[in-house]
Amino acid sequence: MIVPYGAFLLLPIILSLSFVSPAGRLDWRENRTQRLLAIVLVFLMLGVSGFVPLDSPRAPEEWGEPFATENPYAPAWPSSEQYTWIFVETQNPANFEVVQSLTIRTPHQANPFQQTESSIWISSLFGLQESRMRQAIDLVDERIPIRIDSEAFRLDQKGDAQSHTFRPSSGNVELNVWVYDCYTTSGTNPDGTKVGEVVVVGQSGWGGSVELIVVVRPFFHDGLTSDPYAESIVNVWLNE
Repeated sequence: MIVPYGAFLLLPIILSLSFVSPAGRLDWRENRTQRLLAIVLVFLMLGVSGFVPLDSPRAPEEWGEPFATENPYAPAWPSSEQYTWIFVETQNPANFEVVQSLTIRTPHQANPFQQTESSIWISSLFGLQESRMRQAIDLVDERIPIRIDSEAFRLDQKGDAQSHTFRPSSGNVELNVWVYDCYTTSGTNPDGTKVGEVVVVGQSGWGGSVELIVVVRPFFHDGLTSDPYAESIVNVWLNE
């Protein structure tokens, strides 16, 4: 069954319906143990499937060898694979980008219908997004004058996700784009100090995994105005 948000939407609906009808409530009274056991087994299967190993993330040849092929801050569940690059403009070293290519297991949903959207929503809900971002924040911290503590930052989404047509050489692709302001919260400003922006783009697929690209740029990067969706980088990733 193709259901957006998968188990996170389907399970509450099924449980609600089982309590709404008189026949369902009667069945709960007569088969309470069996139903509870079935629910436990479903959650166990979701948990175990989240640890299934993944293929390596996309790694365009023209990007060269990744700076890192592991993320020590990534949560153990769901499983993920991540490559990280640092791109620095030779003529203007202040213009740099930290790029992460990820493959993340989606145990809640095996179909691609709104799979990227549900994965990003779940990551935001449980704070998984910030955990995976800590490595990139450490790398940005080494290159800008403002101190950033990777344990003291927050991401504020800039409006809703926007649909955008990317134009890689392999053909146009319409995908949703999430843009976040990144704030350090370790300074004296109670509202935090903006240190950069984060662009997130993903492609869904069958088989219970989603592919994401994350581009982190400092607040003074020229591309924040000239290329707000990091299209020059995302296009290369989409060609892979």
